[in-house]
Amino acid sequence: MKNILKIVALGLCLCFVLTACNKNTVIFTSDGTQSEAQQDTSSIVTSSISESPEVIEPQKPLLAVMSETVNCGKTVMVTGELKNNEFSDKIAELQSILDGYSRNISLSVYSVDGSKALYYNTEAQIFGACTVKAGYTLYACKQMESGNGNLSVPLTYQEKHYEPGTGDMQYSPFGTVFTMETALHKSMSISDNVGYLMAVDYFGRDGYNSFISEMGCDSLQIKPTVWSLRTKSQDLVKLWCEIYNYFETDTEYSRFLYNSCTNTAGNYATAALSGVDYSHKQGHNSTGDWLSLSDAGIVWKGDTPYIVAILTDAPGPSGYDAGVFAQIIQIVHNDLF
Repeated sequence: MKNILKIVALGLCLCFVLTACNKNTVIFTSDGTQSEAQQDTSSIVTSSISESPEVIEPQKPLLAVMSETVNCGKTVMVTGELKNNEFSDKIAELQSILDGYSRNISLSVYSVDGSKALYYNTEAQIFGACTVKAGYTLYACKQMESGNGNLSVPLTYQEKHYEPGTGDMQYSPFGTVFTMETALHKSMSISDNVGYLMAVDYFGRDGYNSFISEMGCDSLQIKPTVWSLRTKSQDLVKLWCEIYNYFETDTEYSRFLYNSCTNTAGNYATAALSGVDYSHKQGHNSTGDWLSLSDAGIVWKGDTPYIVAILTDAPGPSGYDAGVFAQIIQIVHNDLF
Protein backbone atom coordinates (compact mmCIF):
# COMPACT_ATOMS: atom_id res chain seq x y z
CA MET A 1 0.00 0.00 0.00
CA LYS A 2 2.87 2.40 0.84
CA ASN A 3 4.38 1.81 -2.50
CA ILE A 4 1.08 2.59 -4.18
CA LEU A 5 0.77 5.87 -2.26
CA LYS A 6 4.33 6.83 -3.26
CA ILE A 7 3.55 6.21 -6.90
CA VAL A 8 0.38 8.30 -6.66
CA ALA A 9 2.30 11.14 -4.99
CA LEU A 10 5.00 11.11 -7.63
CA GLY A 11 2.36 11.15 -10.34
CA LEU A 12 0.69 14.19 -8.80
CA CYS A 13 3.99 16.04 -8.59
CA LEU A 14 4.69 15.34 -12.25
CA CYS A 15 1.20 16.50 -13.16
CA PHE A 16 1.79 19.82 -11.35
CA VAL A 17 5.04 20.38 -13.21
CA LEU A 18 3.69 19.55 -16.65
CA THR A 19 0.57 21.68 -16.28
CA ALA A 20 2.41 24.73 -14.97
CA CYS A 21 2.26 27.74 -17.29
CA ASN A 22 4.45 30.76 -17.82
CA LYS A 23 3.45 32.73 -14.67
CA ASN A 24 4.04 32.53 -10.88
CA THR A 25 4.18 28.79 -10.32
CA VAL A 26 3.83 26.88 -7.06
CA ILE A 27 6.86 24.70 -6.42
CA PHE A 28 7.13 22.18 -3.60
CA THR A 29 10.54 22.35 -1.91
CA SER A 30 12.46 19.53 -0.28
CA ASP A 31 11.50 20.68 3.26
CA GLY A 32 7.79 20.61 2.48
CA THR A 33 7.34 24.39 2.26
CA GLN A 34 5.91 26.17 -0.72
CA SER A 35 7.45 29.00 -2.69
CA GLU A 36 6.48 31.03 -5.66
CA ALA A 37 8.87 31.44 -8.57
CA GLN A 38 8.64 32.92 -11.96
CA GLN A 39 9.48 29.98 -14.20
CA ASP A 40 9.07 29.22 -17.89
CA THR A 41 8.06 25.58 -17.90
CA SER A 42 7.60 25.36 -21.61
CA SER A 43 11.10 23.97 -21.91
CA ILE A 44 10.26 21.24 -19.43
CA VAL A 45 7.28 20.14 -21.43
CA THR A 46 8.82 20.38 -24.89
CA SER A 47 12.07 18.69 -23.92
CA SER A 48 10.16 15.56 -23.03
CA ILE A 49 8.52 15.40 -26.46
CA SER A 50 10.60 14.58 -29.54
CA GLU A 51 10.18 16.93 -32.44
CA SER A 52 8.70 15.29 -35.52
CA PRO A 53 11.44 14.70 -38.10
CA GLU A 54 11.16 16.74 -41.27
CA VAL A 55 9.44 14.75 -43.97
CA ILE A 56 11.49 14.94 -47.17
CA GLU A 57 9.55 14.08 -50.28
CA PRO A 58 11.52 11.93 -52.71
CA GLN A 59 12.60 13.90 -55.73
CA LYS A 60 10.47 12.99 -58.70
CA PRO A 61 12.37 12.09 -61.85
CA LEU A 62 12.36 14.57 -64.70
CA LEU A 63 10.22 12.93 -67.34
CA ALA A 64 10.60 13.91 -70.95
CA VAL A 65 7.88 16.07 -72.45
CA MET A 66 6.98 14.38 -75.71
CA SER A 67 7.83 16.58 -78.68
CA GLU A 68 5.30 17.74 -81.22
CA THR A 69 5.76 17.26 -84.94
CA VAL A 70 7.29 20.35 -86.50
CA ASN A 71 7.75 20.45 -90.24
CA CYS A 72 10.41 22.77 -91.58
CA GLY A 73 12.59 23.04 -94.64
CA LYS A 74 16.22 24.01 -94.92
CA THR A 75 15.99 27.02 -92.65
CA VAL A 76 16.88 26.39 -89.03
CA MET A 77 13.76 26.68 -86.87
CA VAL A 78 13.98 27.13 -83.08
CA THR A 79 11.46 27.13 -80.25
CA GLY A 80 11.30 28.27 -76.64
CA GLU A 81 14.40 29.79 -75.07
CA LEU A 82 16.34 29.66 -78.34
CA LYS A 83 14.17 32.46 -79.73
CA ASN A 84 16.06 34.93 -77.54
CA ASN A 85 18.35 37.29 -79.44
CA GLU A 86 21.40 36.09 -77.53
CA PHE A 87 21.37 32.87 -79.58
CA SER A 88 20.88 34.42 -83.03
CA ASP A 89 24.56 34.56 -83.99
CA LYS A 90 25.19 30.89 -83.15
CA ILE A 91 22.03 29.82 -84.95
CA ALA A 92 23.19 31.75 -88.02
CA GLU A 93 26.57 30.02 -87.77
CA LEU A 94 24.86 26.63 -87.58
CA GLN A 95 22.69 27.54 -90.59
CA SER A 96 25.84 28.31 -92.58
CA ILE A 97 27.40 24.92 -91.71
CA LEU A 98 24.24 23.04 -92.68
CA ASP A 99 23.91 24.98 -95.93
CA GLY A 100 27.50 24.17 -96.84
CA TYR A 101 27.22 20.43 -96.20
CA SER A 102 27.18 18.47 -99.45
CA ARG A 103 24.92 15.66 -98.17
CA ASN A 104 21.22 15.61 -97.53
CA ILE A 105 20.88 16.10 -93.79
CA SER A 106 18.00 16.30 -91.34
CA LEU A 107 18.64 17.56 -87.80
CA SER A 108 16.39 17.62 -84.73
CA VAL A 109 17.55 18.62 -81.23
CA TYR A 110 15.17 18.67 -78.28
CA SER A 111 15.55 19.45 -74.57
CA VAL A 112 13.78 16.70 -72.60
CA ASP A 113 11.83 19.26 -70.54
CA GLY A 114 10.42 20.81 -73.72
CA SER A 115 11.96 24.21 -72.97
CA LYS A 116 13.70 24.50 -76.34
CA ALA A 117 14.16 22.72 -79.64
CA LEU A 118 15.96 23.12 -82.94
CA TYR A 119 14.96 21.69 -86.30
CA TYR A 120 16.36 21.62 -89.83
CA ASN A 121 14.96 19.86 -92.91
CA THR A 122 12.61 17.70 -90.83
CA GLU A 123 10.39 16.77 -93.77
CA ALA A 124 13.26 14.80 -95.31
CA GLN A 125 12.98 11.02 -95.19
CA ILE A 126 16.39 9.38 -95.12
CA PHE A 127 17.44 5.77 -94.61
CA GLY A 128 18.23 5.52 -90.91
CA ALA A 129 20.00 2.14 -91.15
CA CYS A 130 20.60 0.65 -87.70
CA THR A 131 19.11 3.57 -85.77
CA VAL A 132 15.85 1.56 -85.85
CA LYS A 133 17.37 -1.04 -83.52
CA ALA A 134 16.79 1.32 -80.59
CA GLY A 135 13.05 1.30 -81.21
CA TYR A 136 12.92 -2.44 -81.60
CA THR A 137 14.97 -3.09 -78.46
CA LEU A 138 12.65 -0.81 -76.48
CA TYR A 139 9.72 -2.83 -77.80
CA ALA A 140 11.43 -6.12 -76.90
CA CYS A 141 12.17 -4.92 -73.36
CA LYS A 142 8.56 -3.88 -72.85
CA GLN A 143 7.41 -7.23 -74.18
CA MET A 144 9.58 -8.99 -71.63
CA GLU A 145 8.30 -6.65 -68.90
CA SER A 146 4.79 -7.92 -69.70
CA GLY A 147 5.86 -11.56 -69.54
CA ASN A 148 6.57 -12.32 -73.19
CA GLY A 149 9.98 -13.94 -72.86
CA ASN A 150 12.97 -12.88 -70.79
CA LEU A 151 16.68 -12.28 -71.15
CA SER A 152 17.47 -15.97 -70.57
CA VAL A 153 15.41 -17.24 -73.51
CA PRO A 154 17.63 -19.40 -75.80
CA LEU A 155 17.78 -18.42 -79.47
CA THR A 156 19.22 -20.72 -82.11
CA TYR A 157 21.21 -19.06 -84.88
CA GLN A 158 19.77 -20.19 -88.21
CA GLU A 159 20.61 -19.39 -91.80
CA LYS A 160 17.61 -17.03 -92.04
CA HIS A 161 19.22 -14.86 -89.38
CA TYR A 162 22.43 -14.32 -91.30
CA GLU A 163 23.14 -10.72 -92.21
CA PRO A 164 26.59 -9.43 -93.21
CA GLY A 165 27.89 -6.11 -92.01
CA THR A 166 28.23 -5.03 -88.41
CA GLY A 167 28.55 -7.37 -85.45
CA ASP A 168 30.33 -10.66 -84.77
CA MET A 169 27.51 -13.17 -84.31
CA GLN A 170 27.49 -13.74 -88.08
CA TYR A 171 30.77 -15.66 -87.77
CA SER A 172 29.30 -18.32 -85.47
CA PRO A 173 28.24 -21.65 -87.01
CA PHE A 174 24.54 -22.17 -87.64
CA GLY A 175 23.01 -23.99 -84.70
CA THR A 176 24.84 -21.88 -82.12
CA VAL A 177 22.55 -21.02 -79.21
CA PHE A 178 22.59 -17.49 -77.85
CA THR A 179 20.50 -15.97 -75.09
CA MET A 180 18.09 -13.12 -75.72
CA GLU A 181 20.33 -11.01 -73.52
CA THR A 182 23.30 -11.56 -75.85
CA ALA A 183 21.27 -10.92 -78.99
CA LEU A 184 19.75 -7.64 -77.79
CA HIS A 185 22.89 -6.37 -76.08
CA LYS A 186 25.04 -6.97 -79.15
CA SER A 187 22.34 -5.48 -81.38
CA MET A 188 22.59 -2.20 -79.45
CA SER A 189 26.21 -2.11 -78.30
CA ILE A 190 27.99 -3.22 -81.49
CA SER A 191 25.03 -3.00 -83.88
CA ASP A 192 25.01 -6.75 -84.47
CA ASN A 193 22.72 -7.50 -87.40
CA VAL A 194 22.31 -11.19 -86.54
CA GLY A 195 21.30 -10.38 -82.97
CA TYR A 196 18.74 -7.90 -84.30
CA LEU A 197 17.27 -10.37 -86.81
CA MET A 198 17.02 -13.06 -84.14
CA ALA A 199 15.09 -10.68 -81.87
CA VAL A 200 12.76 -9.65 -84.71
CA ASP A 201 12.18 -13.31 -85.51
CA TYR A 202 11.19 -13.96 -81.89
CA PHE A 203 8.98 -10.93 -81.17
CA GLY A 204 7.66 -10.31 -84.69
CA ARG A 205 7.06 -7.21 -86.76
CA ASP A 206 3.33 -6.53 -86.52
CA GLY A 207 3.35 -5.86 -82.78
CA TYR A 208 6.35 -3.58 -83.11
CA ASN A 209 4.80 -1.64 -85.98
CA SER A 210 1.63 -1.04 -83.94
CA PHE A 211 3.73 -0.03 -80.93
CA ILE A 212 5.82 2.46 -82.89
CA SER A 213 2.80 3.85 -84.74
CA GLU A 214 0.95 4.52 -81.47
CA MET A 215 4.00 6.53 -80.43
CA GLY A 216 3.56 8.70 -83.52
CA CYS A 217 6.70 7.41 -85.21
CA ASP A 218 5.36 5.82 -88.39
CA SER A 219 8.61 6.33 -90.28
CA LEU A 220 10.24 3.78 -87.94
CA GLN A 221 8.00 0.90 -89.02
CA ILE A 222 9.87 -2.07 -90.43
CA LYS A 223 7.38 -4.10 -92.46
CA PRO A 224 7.86 -5.52 -95.11
CA THR A 225 11.61 -5.31 -94.39
CA VAL A 226 13.40 -5.33 -91.03
CA TRP A 227 14.65 -1.77 -91.59
CA SER A 228 12.95 1.62 -91.49
CA LEU A 229 13.62 2.78 -95.03
CA ARG A 230 12.27 6.35 -94.79
CA THR A 231 13.25 7.62 -91.36
CA LYS A 232 12.49 11.10 -90.02
CA SER A 233 14.72 12.82 -87.48
CA GLN A 234 11.72 14.00 -85.46
CA ASP A 235 10.45 10.44 -85.13
CA LEU A 236 13.82 9.50 -83.68
CA VAL A 237 13.48 12.35 -81.15
CA LYS A 238 10.02 11.07 -80.12
CA LEU A 239 11.42 7.56 -79.78
CA TRP A 240 14.28 8.71 -77.55
CA CYS A 241 11.88 10.73 -75.39
CA GLU A 242 10.07 7.44 -74.79
CA ILE A 243 13.34 5.65 -74.09
CA TYR A 244 14.38 8.41 -71.66
CA ASN A 245 11.12 7.97 -69.73
CA TYR A 246 11.60 4.20 -69.80
CA PHE A 247 15.03 4.61 -68.20
CA GLU A 248 13.35 6.47 -65.33
CA THR A 249 11.24 3.39 -64.47
CA ASP A 250 14.47 1.79 -63.21
CA THR A 251 13.52 -1.84 -63.81
CA GLU A 252 15.65 -4.83 -64.73
CA TYR A 253 14.90 -4.32 -68.41
CA SER A 254 15.25 -0.54 -68.47
CA ARG A 255 18.66 -0.85 -66.80
CA PHE A 256 19.60 -3.50 -69.33
CA LEU A 257 18.68 -1.19 -72.21
CA TYR A 258 20.59 1.73 -70.67
CA ASN A 259 23.74 -0.36 -70.21
CA SER A 260 23.44 -1.71 -73.77
CA CYS A 261 23.34 1.67 -75.48
CA THR A 262 25.34 4.10 -73.32
CA ASN A 263 28.84 5.19 -74.34
CA THR A 264 29.08 2.46 -76.97
CA ALA A 265 31.29 2.22 -80.04
CA GLY A 266 30.38 3.89 -83.31
CA ASN A 267 29.48 7.23 -81.77
CA TYR A 268 28.99 9.66 -84.65
CA ALA A 269 26.91 12.55 -83.33
CA THR A 270 28.85 13.38 -80.19
CA ALA A 271 32.30 11.99 -80.99
CA ALA A 272 33.76 15.51 -80.78
CA LEU A 273 32.60 15.92 -77.17
CA SER A 274 34.36 14.69 -74.05
CA GLY A 275 33.23 14.22 -70.47
CA VAL A 276 29.58 13.63 -71.31
CA ASP A 277 27.60 10.37 -71.41
CA TYR A 278 25.62 9.48 -74.51
CA SER A 279 22.89 6.82 -74.79
CA HIS A 280 22.31 6.28 -78.49
CA LYS A 281 22.03 4.12 -81.56
CA GLN A 282 24.00 4.94 -84.66
CA GLY A 283 23.58 3.56 -88.16
CA HIS A 284 25.54 3.55 -91.38
CA ASN A 285 25.52 1.95 -94.80
CA SER A 286 27.93 2.64 -97.62
CA THR A 287 26.77 0.21 -100.31
CA GLY A 288 23.87 0.08 -102.72
CA ASP A 289 21.14 2.68 -102.96
CA TRP A 290 20.49 2.98 -99.22
CA LEU A 291 23.28 5.21 -98.00
CA SER A 292 23.34 6.45 -94.43
CA LEU A 293 25.52 7.94 -91.73
CA SER A 294 23.15 8.68 -88.88
CA ASP A 295 22.92 8.81 -85.10
CA ALA A 296 20.31 9.58 -82.44
CA GLY A 297 20.17 9.49 -78.67
CA ILE A 298 20.29 11.26 -75.31
CA VAL A 299 23.13 13.59 -74.38
CA TRP A 300 23.28 13.52 -70.57
CA LYS A 301 24.21 17.15 -69.99
CA GLY A 302 23.63 18.60 -66.51
CA ASP A 303 20.18 18.47 -64.96
CA THR A 304 18.35 18.73 -68.28
CA PRO A 305 19.58 16.28 -70.94
CA TYR A 306 18.77 16.81 -74.58
CA ILE A 307 18.10 14.52 -77.50
CA VAL A 308 19.85 14.85 -80.83
CA ALA A 309 18.97 13.08 -84.08
CA ILE A 310 21.10 13.44 -87.20
CA LEU A 311 20.17 11.68 -90.44
CA THR A 312 22.31 11.93 -93.57
CA ASP A 313 22.64 10.11 -96.86
CA ALA A 314 26.43 10.04 -96.57
CA PRO A 315 28.05 6.75 -97.65
CA GLY A 316 29.20 5.54 -94.26
CA PRO A 317 31.87 7.02 -91.98
CA SER A 318 34.42 9.42 -93.40
CA GLY A 319 36.69 12.14 -92.09
CA TYR A 320 34.74 14.78 -94.01
CA ASP A 321 31.40 13.86 -92.48
CA ALA A 322 32.90 13.47 -89.01
CA GLY A 323 34.26 17.00 -89.30
CA VAL A 324 30.85 18.43 -90.17
CA PHE A 325 29.20 16.50 -87.35
CA ALA A 326 31.79 17.92 -84.97
CA GLN A 327 31.02 21.49 -86.03
CA ILE A 328 27.29 20.90 -85.60
CA ILE A 329 27.45 19.24 -82.19
CA GLN A 330 29.92 21.73 -80.74
CA ILE A 331 27.57 24.62 -81.46
CA VAL A 332 24.56 22.65 -80.24
CA HIS A 333 26.23 21.43 -77.07
CA ASN A 334 28.40 24.39 -76.10
CA ASP A 335 26.22 27.31 -77.16
CA LEU A 336 22.57 26.29 -77.54
CA PHE A 337 21.80 23.33 -75.27
